[in-house]
Amino acid sequence: MISSKKPILNPDSEMLLSLVLKKYPQSLLLTGENGVGLTTIAVYIADQLRTKPTLILPEKDNKVNIESGVISVDIIRRLYDETKTKNDDKRIIIIDCAERMTVQSQNAFLKLLEEPGDNLFFILVAHSTKTLLPTILSRTENLDIKPITLKQSNLLLDSIRAVDTKKRSQILFLALGLPAEMIHLAMDSEYFNLRSSMVRQARELLSGTLFQKLLIAQLYKDNRSGALQLLNDATKILKKSIIDKPQRETIKHIDILLKTYQRIETNGNIRLCLARMVI
Repeated sequence: MISSKKPILNPDSEMLLSLVLKKYPQSLLLTGENGVGLTTIAVYIADQLRTKPTLILPEKDNKVNIESGVISVDIIRRLYDETKTKNDDKRIIIIDCAERMTVQSQNAFLKLLEEPGDNLFFILVAHSTKTLLPTILSRTENLDIKPITLKQSNLLLDSIRAVDTKKRSQILFLALGLPAEMIHLAMDSEYFNLRSSMVRQARELLSGTLFQKLLIAQLYKDNRSGALQLLNDATKILKKSIIDKPQRETIKHIDILLKTYQRIETNGNIRLCLARMVI
C-alpha cells in the first residue's frame, strides 16, 4: 500500500506542485528519475483532491508485473468501459509506468483524453517520455520532479537511524537525491548489496580489460532494465570524476554512454549495444 502522506520534494518541484493543486489540469504527466517517488506523489495528489485513485499497472500473463509487464490495449479498453458511465463523484486514474503503454494502447487511451467523462481526471506516471506519442504529450500538462537536495537527503537519512556513516556515503552516491531509492537502499540490505555490486561492475565497464567488459555485456544481455541501470551508474561515476578533474576525454565517454543508453532503451540488442560501446 503506497502512503498518501506528504512526499519529500525538491523546493522547486514542491512550488510547482502547489500551483498544480490550486488549478488541477484534466490530465497531468508526472516525470522524473526512477526512485524519485513519482507514484507516491501521484497518490498524494489524489489525496489532496480528496479522492481515492484507481491505479493502472503493467501486466504480464494477466497479472501485475512491474519488471517486465506492459499496459496493453486490453487494459485500456477495460478502463474505457469502467469510466464511460456517468459519475457525479470525482475520479482520478493513475497510469503508472505509462511509458509501458503499447502504441495500440496509447491510441486507445487518446479517446479518453480527448473525450473524458464528467469528473474524470488522469495522472500519467513516466520515468521516460521517449515512447509516448506526441499526441499524448500534447494533451497532458507535464510536471517534472527533480531530485531532492543534499541537505534534504541527509535529513532523510538522519530519520533512518540504522544507517551508519559508511553506508550513508554509499547511499548518497547510489541514490543521488532520489528519496524512494534512498529508503529502499537503507531498509533492504539485499537490494543495497545488489546495487553496490552493480556499481562495481559499472566501474569495471569503464576501466576493466576488454575481456572483463565483454563479460559484463554477456551478463546483462537479457536484462534491459539492469543494463540501463548499469549505464546510469557508469555515467554517474564519470560525472563525479569531471567535477573532481575535468577532462575532454571523459565528456566524450559520457556521450558514448548516453547514446548506448538510448539505443538499448529503444529496444536495441543489449549485448551488441554494450559490446559496440566497449570495443
